[in-house]
Amino acid sequence: ASFHENFPLVQLSLMNGNTELIEQNVLAKNIDLGIVEGKKHHTGLKYTDFMEDELVAVVHANSRLASKVLINLDDLSTVPLVLRERGSGTLEVIESALKDRGIRITSLPIIMHLGSTESIKSFLEHSNSMSFISIKAIEKEVSQGKLKIINIEGFRIFRKFSFVCLQGQQDGLSTTFMRFANRHYNKK
Repeated sequence: ASFHENFPLVQLSLMNGNTELIEQNVLAKNIDLGIVEGKKHHTGLKYTDFMEDELVAVVHANSRLASKVLINLDDLSTVPLVLRERGSGTLEVIESALKDRGIRITSLPIIMHLGSTESIKSFLEHSNSMSFISIKAIEKEVSQGKLKIINIEGFRIFRKFSFVCLQGQQDGLSTTFMRFANRHYNKK
């Protein structure tokens, strides 16, 4: 909204999708610029660091799990999990962080994979399960007492978001948007 206010003659179109979908659309020249998370996948794409984020374990405030303040990594083997779908940078980051601690994601009780953070938050509202969600995406629900962050002893998941465009194809408008987004984000 702030970009539109500052550049009212520029028409933007937003595509929402997982990292794999965004990278494919940049490669196919369907979009000029994307924002993705996770590892760099394609040599034909240029990745420029944008911002850092933290994924936190979260449950609904009415869940049986909400009584816990702190769990350990071993407890994950008994907690029903709802995670993002394959191809999601979020799932890739979670999988990598767990693997670094010797835990295979396939060994955990995953009850469902969903395609968006909003669908996961909605699912949590009606279940006794846990998910890993961006702390930025749940600020409102946590402050309203709808969702609760569960700390995992000695375990935190950080991720980076990057702008992505074709190698050598960054245009003036994409550069303007990236500068604006960096200034707007770093201001907060």
